[in-house]
Amino acid sequence: MSIPFIVEVAIGLVFIYLILSLVASEIQDIISTLLQWKAEHLKRSIEVLLAGNDAKSKEVAQAFANKLYQKPLIRSLNQEATGTIGRAFRLITQAIGAAYRQITRTRNAFGRETSGPSYIPSEAFSQALLESLQLEDLRKILLQSRVRQLIEEKLLLPLNHMVNDLRASTANEFLLSTEFRDLEQSISQLVGDFKEKRTTLIEAVDRLLLRIEEFEQQAKEVLPDNHHLTETFLRRIRRLRGALASTPLDKTALLKTLQPTLNELVSVLDNNSAIYRELKRLADKEGGVVKTLLENVESQPIPAALRASLLSLAEKTAISISTRARITVKNAVEEPLTNATIQIAELGGDIRELGQEVEAWFNRGMDRAAGVYNRNAKAVGLIIGVAIAIALNADSLHIIDRLSRDPAVRQVVSQVAEQSAASTPEELEAQVDSLLDGLPIPLGYGPAVTTRQLASEAGWFIPFIPRRVVGWLITGIAISMGSKFWFGLLKRVVERKNSAEDRAKAP
Repeated sequence: MSIPFIVEVAIGLVFIYLILSLVASEIQDIISTLLQWKAEHLKRSIEVLLAGNDAKSKEVAQAFANKLYQKPLIRSLNQEATGTIGRAFRLITQAIGAAYRQITRTRNAFGRETSGPSYIPSEAFSQALLESLQLEDLRKILLQSRVRQLIEEKLLLPLNHMVNDLRASTANEFLLSTEFRDLEQSISQLVGDFKEKRTTLIEAVDRLLLRIEEFEQQAKEVLPDNHHLTETFLRRIRRLRGALASTPLDKTALLKTLQPTLNELVSVLDNNSAIYRELKRLADKEGGVVKTLLENVESQPIPAALRASLLSLAEKTAISISTRARITVKNAVEEPLTNATIQIAELGGDIRELGQEVEAWFNRGMDRAAGVYNRNAKAVGLIIGVAIAIALNADSLHIIDRLSRDPAVRQVVSQVAEQSAASTPEELEAQVDSLLDGLPIPLGYGPAVTTRQLASEAGWFIPFIPRRVVGWLITGIAISMGSKFWFGLLKRVVERKNSAEDRAKAP
């Protein structure tokens, strides 16, 4: 038995496997489309990611995933066919899917919907998730509430007591009335500017401290000099201003107290957290937008694993931002280290960075899910391969026997295989039907094939297992390896054969 003979048999066998693999790929793609395997696997993988493999959180994760799929960003990715033919095909697909779920007794992964996207970019998932948590709205409400509380309870109320005490001591009920009214108006303007985002938190605090200092100066000009009541009043104002921010570090502490951190924002999902209780008190007091936000938070079916993951990602993001801020201002002794961090938070940069961490977390989860899908696809491919082998009577043992014994079949198949090796996979895929019909491939249940198979059974050495069954299994396993594998192998074998022939012809 010569080497060229073996190579021709190998080329013919590889080529047959390639053709059958292309058929199997088409069948698997059609089944996958009809049953929406990719879209369903993606939805279930997201549910597993949200639940963190916690069986107790499974139903909660499913409910939360269903809400995510209702977000416009996700819904827009589910492109369904339009037109009469498209709608008809969609109805057929939905009917097949419903029948499949009825037979297999599996739930509809899309909830009340009939379909879902087969691919979701990490950016879309992250944005939909953070949008559902309403972190931006939560920060805005909490920050405005804290600033308003600071001004009312820590500034205006004590100042009002001081002025009233001074008026009572001097028996002058109109003392500093104009100056105090101007202070209230300027602070009201400051709060309005901050609420409308015309000024930042740091600028608002600086302006607030400046207004107190201006009021102190006005009081000094109005009140009599060298009077013990005047000195006492001015000393109390200075003490009040110092309690707010007498040093840069005090100012930093004040800013940190006002500015909700990422950890606090995410902690609102926990009903036992301090930030949740703060939001609830605010909702009970003010109602309106705050109450609506609280109701949205309470209605969120948040799995415990998702809550823990978000807290971990928020902490990681905060550490990253703080580290960069420390590096940025490490040479600026006068500037508090956290000012840069607070500025990032004010601009929403920390939430955007949290979104990037969520994207990375989502990508890691989907990488694992892709591995699971590929393994499942391999199993399905094996089943389809064996089914094709049985349906076409593609017996590998008979094919090898026929290629080795029939020079005409071997040469024709080998010649077409060598020509096909120069084609692209797409061109070869378009020629599958003609190749199966036009080539003398030893397939099918015709008399010429079955007679030879029965004759080969006589010398078969494995009892109770027919020879053709083993041949079908070998073919099914070969088909499940995929057309890319066999096309690449065919090209390499043909290249080696051509190289060997060229060396043989060389003088």
